[in-house]
Amino acid sequence: MNAENQTKNNLVKFSWLAGATKVTLLASCTLAMTLVGCSTAKLTETGKDIEVAFQLDRKDCTNLGPVMGKGGGSFFGGWISDEKLVEFATNDIRNKAATKGANLLIMGPHQMGNTSGQYGGTTSTATISGVAYRCPRATL
Repeated sequence: MNAENQTKNNLVKFSWLAGATKVTLLASCTLAMTLVGCSTAKLTETGKDIEVAFQLDRKDCTNLGPVMGKGGGSFFGGWISDEKLVEFATNDIRNKAATKGANLLIMGPHQMGNTSGQYGGTTSTATISGVAYRCPRATL
């Protein structure tokens, strides 16, 4: 048997492996997108300590900068209720404010994002923006 025929014979023997590899790769990618594309942020211990308000009525706080929270994702966010999407976004923004060293978060209104496709659309994400502040504890 010459080298060309041997190569063809080996390709036929292992062609099922290439198909199995494609299936494994597809399954792995789907799982990864599911885990990354659908965020369900839990409130951390430091995030729980963040006071949330909708306007700043104090002059003794230090502005630590903007923060943004997001809940949901374009792949499976449509399977999550709007209330849960907002809850996840709120948890995310509070956690991010805490990582900046804040103890007060001035939060804006939430915005809902839609995903559309061949068969219609659905709400798939919630985002919230705000500003993190560090205020003296005694007057909070």
